[in-house]
Amino acid sequence: MRNGISQRLTEPGQITFCDQRYRTAFTLVELLVVIAIIGILVALLLPAVQMARESARQTHCKNNLRQIGLACHLYHNANGHIPAGAYWYNDDDVQHGNVLSRLLPFIEEQVVYDAIDFTEHVIDWQDYPDGTPIRNTKIDIFACPSDPVGVDSEDLGVQNYMASRGPTGMYPNPNKPCRFVDEWNSNALSEQWTPENHDFFAGPFFRDNAIEIKFKQITDGLSKTIFFGESRRGCSNHTEAGWLKTNNGQGMVMTLIPINFDSCNADATDGCQHPFNWSSEFGFKSRHAGGVHVLFGDSATRFINEDIDYQTFQYLGAKADGFPARVPD
Repeated sequence: MRNGISQRLTEPGQITFCDQRYRTAFTLVELLVVIAIIGILVALLLPAVQMARESARQTHCKNNLRQIGLACHLYHNANGHIPAGAYWYNDDDVQHGNVLSRLLPFIEEQVVYDAIDFTEHVIDWQDYPDGTPIRNTKIDIFACPSDPVGVDSEDLGVQNYMASRGPTGMYPNPNKPCRFVDEWNSNALSEQWTPENHDFFAGPFFRDNAIEIKFKQITDGLSKTIFFGESRRGCSNHTEAGWLKTNNGQGMVMTLIPINFDSCNADATDGCQHPFNWSSEFGFKSRHAGGVHVLFGDSATRFINEDIDYQTFQYLGAKADGFPARVPD
């Protein structure tokens, strides 16, 4: 061999030369092809991974609702009724919490429950003995993992599941008028609620005057009456207030407002789209595509599509309208 070249006889008297130095690196074109293939594979796999993660979050969300439903049954067994949506006495501004705070002992949160002094005029701002605000306690069952926590809520015990007052009439918000109120109220199955007339409500929960319902009053049947549904924090200032606050929307969310109605724009000039407007924010909303999860009185959970027949939705929200309905398959 000489200078990396070997000689080889092919025929007598004929010499050929073979280069023994072999190539050991990719060309630029080959590298770009590999990168392109990897990019295509990632693009194909990423949606599947995201779908799998969302499916897991939805399962978690449904299980949270089911735990709340079981807690309602345990509470009823212990007290002879389910909790009120909230314990707000409108005449003297007593604020003694809401349905979620009353269910704490039945979801293995007895320590948190015992820390709350329900005899105080307003319980919303109480602290643990070490000075930590009780309202900041994270209760996993009260939060849907599909609704990410914003910067403003990082220290707050958030909530996503709201007790339903069903198709109860509403009064308009004079500060942020919504053009749909009269249309929605025309489908109400109980009298329109006003500050002076707050003992009438079609669903199983309500906020004012701590009205507590017995199962026997739900004559349409527990399996045909919506108890809880989802709400998005960024679309309702009341939901954003967290699970402990008395005036956090519990017992105020209703079926009259269509599912996933957009009230998520704090800069909206249209009052209907503002997250601080009781004429539109108190509807069931979620980040799940196409609908929301709801909890029925028998602790069953179902996903209701946002295009459900509107009248059927009202029947499902009412506890004693005489028209027991079922969620379409």
